[in-house]
Parts: sequence; structure tokens; C-alpha cells
Amino acid sequence: MRALRWRRTGIFVAIQLTAFLLVGGTARAATWVPPQNLSWYWQLQGTVDNRYGAAAYDIDGFDNGAAEVATLHAAGKHVICYIDVGTWENWRSDAAQYPSSVLGSSNGWPGEQWLDIRQPIVRQLMAARFQMCQQKGFDAIEPDNMDGYENSTGFPLTGQDQLSYDEWVAGEAHSLGLAVFQKNDPDQASALEPYFDGALDEQCNQYSECSSFAPYLHAGKPVLNAEYSVSASQFCASDNAAGIMGAVYSINLDGSAYTPCWSGNPGFTPLASGSPAALPPPTAGGAGPTPNMGIYVGSLTERHGWVSVRLRCPQARSYCDGTVRLSLSRSNRRSIALGTGRFRFRGRGMHVDRIRLTRKVVALLARMRRVQVLIEVVAHDGAGRSGAATRTARLKRAH
Repeated sequence: MRALRWRRTGIFVAIQLTAFLLVGGTARAATWVPPQNLSWYWQLQGTVDNRYGAAAYDIDGFDNGAAEVATLHAAGKHVICYIDVGTWENWRSDAAQYPSSVLGSSNGWPGEQWLDIRQPIVRQLMAARFQMCQQKGFDAIEPDNMDGYENSTGFPLTGQDQLSYDEWVAGEAHSLGLAVFQKNDPDQASALEPYFDGALDEQCNQYSECSSFAPYLHAGKPVLNAEYSVSASQFCASDNAAGIMGAVYSINLDGSAYTPCWSGNPGFTPLASGSPAALPPPTAGGAGPTPNMGIYVGSLTERHGWVSVRLRCPQARSYCDGTVRLSLSRSNRRSIALGTGRFRFRGRGMHVDRIRLTRKVVALLARMRRVQVLIEVVAHDGAGRSGAATRTARLKRAH
């Protein structure tokens, strides 16, 4: 996932061939050359949903074994291995091998700390992770958290330190016959493009940075874009026009939502999608959820430890009440609760619910560059109907 930014198939036939890429001045063999129009599916939590006709699957390298990779290969898909290359994760099977000297500041998530990517031992341990991906049969690597230099890591990392490490990541992957994607870090895309086989970015439309990956498109390489808070109707036309392979996913990357921008693959059956903030319509006889519960927010602002969320129940019966919960959520991490509020208002008007954040939470948010918040609402009305609504929004701090 995008470090501290919360971020923190048309029928396409991929022809397998061997190409030689110039990496660090040395010819490296990469078995798979991803096509620019690469349809893809991304899931990092839960049992992998193998129903989709996407040409490539991006899944967690630790949590999935050779059997899952073989199953996807048998279905004619290439498989990308998700690996974190920038932070230490205390739940991974190799966590004990990292000396304390390379562990830096927390990046805001329990059990996760930035790594000193300048140290040789970090490269040795990452090389072992890449070998694990190769041994399981993966075709490519998605190296996460490649932008430590932009964050408070506890180490004096520079942009050049990051470039040196990222170029090594690409070279090491290629030396094992694996393709490799640049993950996020749009600011260095021009410098990194010659070393990588494509790019995977989160929310490039929401953060207005899609154009940063133009060097990959000009080189005929794929740019994969995942959006969490923007509806497909708001960005797919621009992604398609640019040649970017965009799709809407659940922010938890658990397979619960998937709406791709491309079309035309007869084997592809996308999940039904709708407004992430809307509840299902009411059923006959008044049973079922409160209809059209709305969470009206473009972005949230934290002021002196308070965050306001605007709510509306346009078809509520006599009153609407319930709870609203804010949390930080990341695709392959558990969520962190920020605060909870309770609301009750009469009729169908707009209601503003103010949620108090603790000092500890405010201090946590202050260390983060960009924050994406998950808003969850459980509502009831006077007719005994109930339901839930969710959406995500960027959280800003008032100056």
C-alpha cells in the first residue's frame, strides 16, 4: 500500500517470451514481459477469488503457496507476488531475522517499522523473499513501500538512497527471471522506468498524479491504477484514454469489490457495484434496511481533535439514529479505530455528527503525510428498519 498516503481483459493475449533488459548496466533475463494493456485483479486478504478473466493476478507472496499459483497458471493467468520491501512486519515468518539496527520509526501501523534500506542485510533478506516468490512459481513482484525517503523513517534517507535501493530491487527480481513493477512513488517514475516492467499506483486520479507515470506508457509498459474512493464513472474514461489499466477495489483488498475500467473480455464477470455510501433499497412491507442512507463528504477535516461527518436519511420514517465509526484502513493490514460517535435526528434532514479523537490518535495522524479514513455507519429508523453504509475519504488537518 501507499506508505502513509493510504493508499500507507478488450481481449488481451499475453505472449510469453524471453527479453533482455538493461538493469544497472547488466543484461538480465525476465521471463514475462507484461503487455501495456494488462487486465489485472488484486487481492491481498482472504481466499483468492479465481473467478475473474483478468490476465494477471496480484496476491500476497507469504499467504499463498505454490498450489494457488499453479491453479492460476492453469487458468492461463500470470501471477504477481506482493512483497513489502520498505518496512518490517512483525507477523511475517522471517521477522526474527531483521536486526534491531535496521528497524526505524513506526509508519503508523502496529507491528510495522521502516527499514534502513541502505544496509546490506536488508538487501540480503529481501533477496530471500524474492527467491521465495520464484520458488512458488510467481511471474513477477510487486514491491511495496518504495517511498520511505518521503517519510519520517528514523533514518536520513535521501531520494538517491531510494533510487539506489529500488534499482537493486529491479535488478534482483530480473536476475531471478521475475518481472517487477514500480509501486507508487510517482515523483521518481521517470528515473525508475528504465529498470521496471510496469507501474502499480494507488489512487492516481484522486491525488492527481496519473500523468507522472507517462514515461511507462511512452515505453509501452503497463500502468495499473487502483482507486478506492472514486467511482468508476468518475475516472474510467480518463484512464482508458491515457492507456492506464484502472479499476475500483475495496480499500481492504479482500475481494469484496472489483469494478475494472476495461471491457470486452467474454470470460470476465465483474462484481455488481454501486455507490459505496448507499444502502440497498427497501423491501416490500417496510422490512429491510433504512433506504438511501447518505454519507455526504468530499474530504474530512480534523480541527482541534474533532472530525465532523455529514449524514442524511432521505427516506427515514420519523427519525434516524445509529453510530458512525472512523478508522484507518489499509489493504493488507487490520484497521485502526480513530473514534466513534452516536447520532439521532428527526425526519429526513441533514445531520452533522462530531467525533472526538484522542490525543494519541491526533499525534498519530500528525506523523502521516496523507490519511485515508474509512467511515462506517449503522442506522435505524422509526419503522424498525436497519442497515449499514460505508465510504472512504481523505482526512486533512486544519491549519
